[in-house]
Amino acid sequence: MCLANAYDEVSQALLMENTKTIDVDGDTVILTDLFGGVKRVKGEIAHIDLEENRVIVKVA
Repeated sequence: MCLANAYDEVSQALLMENTKTIDVDGDTVILTDLFGGVKRVKGEIAHIDLEENRVIVKVA
């Protein structure tokens, strides 16, 4: 199983641990974790590093 941590591009603040799915709806990135928790962030995906299991979100 491959899970990722999602971070804010500028502050590098952790947005979500154990992120299992990422959806984009217009200008909103929707992160869902292993336990079903959902976080909606206004912004866009800036970078995904599959080797490091990191998702960087450019928060608006």
